[in-house]
Amino acid sequence: MPRHDIYLTIPPKTVLNKDTEFDVYSDDSVLGTLKVSKGSIEWRPANHKYGFHLSWEEFDKIMQKNGEQG
Repeated sequence: MPRHDIYLTIPPKTVLNKDTEFDVYSDDSVLGTLKVSKGSIEWRPANHKYGFHLSWEEFDKIMQKNGEQG
């Protein structure tokens, strides 16, 4: 199983409309960046110019349907 590392960038203070970014690595290779904001969530895979967006409601449905509970 690959080792996963996650690096977090938090805004220095609470700023409206400022995303929190998580850089996700698998065995020292970049998987992508997860951007979390108050309105949505975005996954931008490595070497992609644009990300994939979901509303929080869509994210909730996907996680409940496809995620593993525990």
